[in-house]
Amino acid sequence: MPSILGLPPELALWVYHRLDSITDAVHLAGSCRKLHNIWSRQQDRLKIAHSIITHAPRPTLRPNKNWMATHFGVDWVWQPQEPDLPVNLTDETTRAFLLDVGFPAVKLKVIGWDSTHLKKDDGPLEAWDADELYGLRYPDDDSPPDNFAFLFGSTDEWMVMVGGEDGAVVHYDPDGWDHADGYQGLVATSLLHLAVLLWMLADVAQRLQITPDEEEEAWQVVLSTLKERMIEYDDCVEGSKFWDGMFESIV
Repeated sequence: MPSILGLPPELALWVYHRLDSITDAVHLAGSCRKLHNIWSRQQDRLKIAHSIITHAPRPTLRPNKNWMATHFGVDWVWQPQEPDLPVNLTDETTRAFLLDVGFPAVKLKVIGWDSTHLKKDDGPLEAWDADELYGLRYPDDDSPPDNFAFLFGSTDEWMVMVGGEDGAVVHYDPDGWDHADGYQGLVATSLLHLAVLLWMLADVAQRLQITPDEEEEAWQVVLSTLKERMIEYDDCVEGSKFWDGMFESIV
């Protein structure tokens, strides 16, 4: 890489700022000592990240199998077959996405996300009574459930459920179950969008490896810009208790 090796530091930094993703920056940092030294300085790393996030192309609206495998790993994508899907999961968009693309079955420690149960559980997804979860069923109502939800991932405190009929991606708080406060709003407009949003947040948090106390203000600027990009992609992120909690967990 003689052309980059010969660049002055300010121009080498400019090269970083023209990249499309944080992942590209990490790969570039491993190409030579000069670029590694720039990336290893936390102050420069934050400036690079802010520039990349601000100018990066809009995230893909329809990730395919290759996108999912590239961003989460080919062995960490759950792509069920038709018999693996419960009959109560009737939303056609959700079913088609799972059958054609799949959903990440991963543990993203940096943001506290875990969906590994998708590959571990035997048989189809368990159908939960959504009316009971969300406080819509009266205590003396013993009628069979007809509104179902399915668990697709969780954090230490919360669960993300997908509606069987409408594919709505919902933030569920188990602590609110007994006082009709389990429903905490939408997390994403679709399961597809949830996968992209998880990657957007986890990629920045994991790749930057920031010590927030050292560059608190700059780190907050990076996270604020990232959240703006996520809201542009899916407006369910704005005002979401779930995503606010995710951001707080990495500060």
